[in-house]
Amino acid sequence: MAHVAVITINIDPEIQLGPLTLAWHGLTIALGVFAGALMAARWLRERDLDVEQMYNFAALAAVGGIVGARIFYLFEHDPGGLVAPDRLFSSHGFTFDGGVILAAILIAGYVHRRRLSGRYLDACAAGLPLGVAIGRVGDVINGEHYGERSTFFLAVRNAHSAAETPDTVFAYHNGGLYEVLLAAAIFAVIWPLRHRLRRPGDLTWLVLALFAAGRFFLFFLRGDSPELALGLSNAQWTSVALLLVVIAGRVLTLRVSKRRSAEARPPGADPAV
Repeated sequence: MAHVAVITINIDPEIQLGPLTLAWHGLTIALGVFAGALMAARWLRERDLDVEQMYNFAALAAVGGIVGARIFYLFEHDPGGLVAPDRLFSSHGFTFDGGVILAAILIAGYVHRRRLSGRYLDACAAGLPLGVAIGRVGDVINGEHYGERSTFFLAVRNAHSAAETPDTVFAYHNGGLYEVLLAAAIFAVIWPLRHRLRRPGDLTWLVLALFAAGRFFLFFLRGDSPELALGLSNAQWTSVALLLVVIAGRVLTLRVSKRRSAEARPPGADPAV
């Protein structure tokens, strides 16, 4: 059977280095966190902000991303695993939305507790797309998040016997690859705009909105999120909820920004100046 029109990957999901076994999934996630932190640090240096904070943000992002992704996966696919340590701490099964949500909560809480500028959240948002694009490469190698069989030119045939796709002979819509392309596209859009989005919070809300909208449409091609209602999956309804949060957060940010500007304006000054 010819596979001219699809992408073929024949890579073992695990790397054997003598007695040490490394998973591509974990390796690319680590590289993604590192690359995202580098971009965020550059964003901070361009604004003369404290780059040392990135060590804390990277740690919170790593912990929140892994724990949140695992908990959300179990909530979606195996609720009983939330109270079963052997399944809770398994290395298989993670959901992107849960990781982003918990990491965002932890970082936002840290920023608030330390009374840091909202620009630090924008720094994290600036590095997030590149980090996701690199981190998702492991999913492509593993054959995770696959959808229907396909001959689409971006469909992936994972030829290695340890891959997670049902059959090494056929190609499938690969959710991991689509996530890589989505994250790379978001990075290509927001990075050149980073100097134009000057109000604190603007970059954060934009990145979250683009991810939510993009993932909503991607899940029409993925089959690893159960249907919830109205023909839409859990992941798609999560994207809808996230978009609503983004809209509300953006409105609140604008109101706070306008109020602070008014409070900082000298008495009797012309508002138009």
